[in-house]
Amino acid sequence: MKTEFSKLNISNENSNKDSNLENTKLVIDISLALEICNGLRPNFGKGTPEVYKKLAYKCMNANSNQRPTAKELYDIIDFWDDSFNKDNQEKEEFGYKRKEIKAMFEEADKEIPNISTSHKKNSDAIYTSRLFSFNNLTKPVNSSIITSYLDDDENNEDNRDSQLVDLEISSSLLQSKDDINDNENSFDE
Repeated sequence: MKTEFSKLNISNENSNKDSNLENTKLVIDISLALEICNGLRPNFGKGTPEVYKKLAYKCMNANSNQRPTAKELYDIIDFWDDSFNKDNQEKEEFGYKRKEIKAMFEEADKEIPNISTSHKKNSDAIYTSRLFSFNNLTKPVNSSIITSYLDDDENNEDNRDSQLVDLEISSSLLQSKDDINDNENSFDE
């Protein structure tokens, strides 16, 4: 049995290109960007191995100098993969033995059948990757969850608090955000 490390389900849907939605999309994009700068990060589902969460949170570190390099990621994932294919289960790297890694991912595999695949989608959202260019965003910070997973708290102290310095958001965008929130609440009812 071999765990697939590339089971990332990324939705790639085209949204409605209706011009009436453009202002709504802009507000959502700005709001999301601000929330990410203020520490918003995705949650992981039940059963996700702690070692995987820890690596993912390191990759999402607000301080790009604290993120793993491509070589480090390759070495870690290669070690995880070797945990399923190599005989020497006592070999230890990155603070874990192969047998520990294997056990964590095999336990996570047991949770897969219990994971819901139905997701409510926002009809106004764009589910494709694209580059955003914003001026006056806040300095990115880590969420408290990421901070708790990071090994070296001393190197992350600069990223714990957000400073909203010289941030200007027009009143029309703020009003549009309120309208969006009202519309989202009506979808929930």
